[in-house]
Amino acid sequence: MPDFGVLKEYAQYLFMAFWICGCVFALGSFFHLALIKRDTEPLGAFLKSLGSFFGDAERTTNSLNGLAASIAFMSAVGVLKGAIAILSPFAWDKALAHADRVLHFGRAPDEWLWFIVQSPLAMRLLNFAYNFWFIALIATVFTACITRSDTKLRHQFLMSFMLAWTLGGFFLAMGLSSAGPCYFERLGLGTDFRPLMQALAADDRIYPIWALGTQDMLWGGYTGATSGSIGISAFPSMHVAMAVLFALYAMRRSRLAGMLMWAFAGIIMIGSVALGWHYALDGYAGALLSVMIWKACGYFMSRFAPEGVA
Repeated sequence: MPDFGVLKEYAQYLFMAFWICGCVFALGSFFHLALIKRDTEPLGAFLKSLGSFFGDAERTTNSLNGLAASIAFMSAVGVLKGAIAILSPFAWDKALAHADRVLHFGRAPDEWLWFIVQSPLAMRLLNFAYNFWFIALIATVFTACITRSDTKLRHQFLMSFMLAWTLGGFFLAMGLSSAGPCYFERLGLGTDFRPLMQALAADDRIYPIWALGTQDMLWGGYTGATSGSIGISAFPSMHVAMAVLFALYAMRRSRLAGMLMWAFAGIIMIGSVALGWHYALDGYAGALLSVMIWKACGYFMSRFAPEGVA
């Protein structure tokens, strides 16, 4: 069953984030009209622009069907993700950890990032970016859903988004079920990642590292110590997969936005390893998955797009 307590908490944070961002955007637009465009009636012009934005019939139609589909889909994904550990118990952590060392010249990827791991401030900033990913996900899906023109790009993104979560977030996650470095020792697999987790605990005493609390919460849900869980699954990294998908979509909308999102994807990749959530191989697989699905959906839309979709 879905963990409605967690969904409620995320909904509250999401509402707060959109309220703050909406207020900042409204103030920015108002001052742009008043100070830069020198509009004689900036408040009236601003209200008029809002009315035309939300009163557009085509945008409203796209918004309703896009948001309804994405909300229903993500609710289903939440249930499936929570079932992975039950349907397919973790069996691939040792293999992924070994493959990571082979790929990175005999060292675990977090060891290459030790100069970052030992900096409490750097880890705090990485953790902030990692949590901001959730806002980026909602904002990107929301933007695609409320786009006025029903374009091939809009369909390509929404199709890619749903396929990536279905194929990567469930089927691949089931096939190569793993928990991640932060749970390696808790699963009785050895102490390979104890130095990383001890370093994060030391950082947490200086600047709060939210990931540690979230990891404990998920472990409590998995073991039954606490009620509810939103699921533990390492391979592939859907944080990286989605960040790459955001970058691919943003690059088509704006070169500057695309470059910023590629930088964000790189930060998420580093954070996924440094915070103990993922093996580096999880991130590489997630990135490759998103690129392949994006290309396949683009080809599909170019060949079979419905009439009237430009």
